[in-house]
Amino acid sequence: MRSRPLLSPVLPLVAAGVAAWYLRRVYRFRDPVRLPQAGPGDALSPADGTVSFVRRVQAGQVEQVRVPDLLNGPHIPDGLDTSGPGAGDGWLIGVFVGPLDVHYAYQPVSGTVTHVARRDAAAGNVPLAGAGAALGFLAGRAADLLVTRGALENARLSSVTATPFGDVTLTLVAPGRGLRGVSYQREGDEGRAGFKAAFMQEGGLALLHLPPAFTPSVGVGDRVTGAQTVIASARN
Repeated sequence: MRSRPLLSPVLPLVAAGVAAWYLRRVYRFRDPVRLPQAGPGDALSPADGTVSFVRRVQAGQVEQVRVPDLLNGPHIPDGLDTSGPGAGDGWLIGVFVGPLDVHYAYQPVSGTVTHVARRDAAAGNVPLAGAGAALGFLAGRAADLLVTRGALENARLSSVTATPFGDVTLTLVAPGRGLRGVSYQREGDEGRAGFKAAFMQEGGLALLHLPPAFTPSVGVGDRVTGAQTVIASARN
């Protein structure tokens, strides 16, 4: 009677371990070549991922959420200024960057970087999405992450770019594992659309706030490619 090889039950576990190691140590650090082709007034996607929401911002709020706080822009007390990032009308677009997506974030527009800031989570980071929503994103089904606790409270890294159409703000929100993000921008830099802005080791949620001159060209559930997909356009 032929005996089975003793190592056969172990091989799937070894393969799974090697795959997990590859994803964590190699695959998520990949840096594909991107050749940005943004036209005048175009805003490029700031990251690879799935569009989670596209919301109209009115008077600095969306669904009773104060957008300037969400974006982590320069602190402006209520009632003193309505010109800060997210304080007026505009659009807020969220792109979920999953574990299999490229983890670089890209400059959405060209212009002068006027503000760069980081904010840690006051009570620790929590998952951006529940298990069902996370699996849905992997399967190509979007979930609205705007009013989740993670989107509101997790650590975040933000930058503001001045353009002829108004300030454009990019905010990267940490997932449950934490931000572990590195910004490549400094205040005063001249940003170029499609150039690298940051790296997010764990992925997360990229929030893009656009002034009202822009019109979004993507919808919920769309797959977008950082530095390639035109996510919105502005016209004089």
